[in-house]
Amino acid sequence: MKPRVFIPERIAECGMSIVQESCECIAPWRDGKECTDAEQREILPGVDAVIVRLFTISAADLEQCPNLKVIGKHGVGVDNIDCEAATARGIPVVFTPTANSNAVAEHALALMLALARHIVPSSVALREGRFADRAQFTGVELAGKTLGVVGLGRIGSRVAEMASAGMDMKVRGYDPYHTADTYKGPAVLETSLDELFRAVDFLTLHVALSAETQHLINDERMRMLKPGCRLINTSRGAVVDERALVRALEEERIAGAAIDVFEEEPVPADHPLCAAPNLLLTPHISSSSRESMDRMARDSAQGVVDVLNGKSPANVANSDVMS
Repeated sequence: MKPRVFIPERIAECGMSIVQESCECIAPWRDGKECTDAEQREILPGVDAVIVRLFTISAADLEQCPNLKVIGKHGVGVDNIDCEAATARGIPVVFTPTANSNAVAEHALALMLALARHIVPSSVALREGRFADRAQFTGVELAGKTLGVVGLGRIGSRVAEMASAGMDMKVRGYDPYHTADTYKGPAVLETSLDELFRAVDFLTLHVALSAETQHLINDERMRMLKPGCRLINTSRGAVVDERALVRALEEERIAGAAIDVFEEEPVPADHPLCAAPNLLLTPHISSSSRESMDRMARDSAQGVVDVLNGKSPANVANSDVMS
């Protein structure tokens, strides 16, 4: 009997093809079915593997899945999966750490440019017949400005390279896992976040969500930023205290922000963020390029199939389980 793989969210066909070669795929969306969260969770106990994007896998879910052998994450962040519980049950969590680096980096840079040149509000004004409002949309150039990069992993390093070489920005960075010996990119490393925050005109976040990074950007740190600073977050929503961000924007303590990720997703229409001034919002699409979606689908699918076939997968988030 073929292993059964549940895929609750849409992934690219190149990934589906890899799974279908040796497994039975359960993907209701392919048949146009819109299942509720409860209906999807009823499927979990009968499968050998699952590939998720934003769909959550909790410890309680795992207790109901006696046959589950592997969890595939279509993406980099695995905070929607209880990796500790998976490890306790001997279930590897395979993921795709390199698949979306360029896509997210490009989106972060696009958000920087959009903020700097008031792209969205000026477009809205034009469509509403307010051409004369163009004087309100005088922007700033990125060239010569200082960019702060928090987290110099694959994505943060790519942003630093693009901003330095392509936009002629001065780049400073902070990453407790890097030293001058291990980091060879263009960013000047700072020894503390406080030093970094006080020096930058733009600040972009590229860290995983953990106990150390939850609400890393709070009221106190927001007050360290220059009044003209613009904040970009394409990492994880909870890295920024959203209420503190709204206060900083309303009080004009920073010049603007662009957010692609949120503490609660989907974001309710009545959320304070949706009414905050000088705030650009995108619906968690930084990794959603066609190329990136193909890579994430292929890599997550291959990782799942490798485990089911007794092979060692390329990337395992809870690597302890493999030993």
